[in-house]
Amino acid sequence: MAEVRYAQSHEWARLEDDGSVTCGITQHAADELNELTFLEYRVAEGDTVTQGQEFGEIDSVKSTSPLNAPVDGTVLAINARFENEDDLPAINASPQDEGWLIKIQPSDSAQHASLLDEAAYQEHCGH
Repeated sequence: MAEVRYAQSHEWARLEDDGSVTCGITQHAADELNELTFLEYRVAEGDTVTQGQEFGEIDSVKSTSPLNAPVDGTVLAINARFENEDDLPAINASPQDEGWLIKIQPSDSAQHASLLDEAAYQEHCGH
């Protein structure tokens, strides 16, 4: 089973068997944002990102939130499905499966391990 870690900025990061990291917003963030209206990527495949760097933003009826890279690395893929606003409810319904946003080839594999585990993230969220 791939290990999932969490950024304090409410992104999840799943370390895949091939060493890549798949990420998106957490269920907590999806629930807080509620009805999503727009997603904009500010990176493309092949771009490099830095941990904490904004790679896009997501809008809801409540607010606009930045999307931050959980690790340094090269963007392997973006989930272009969400360029169609009609598909945004999939993020709310399944943020860690169908709702993934980007895949990164990390330049420092230790960064993933430094993110919050499930218990620490739940505590961070006040649960």
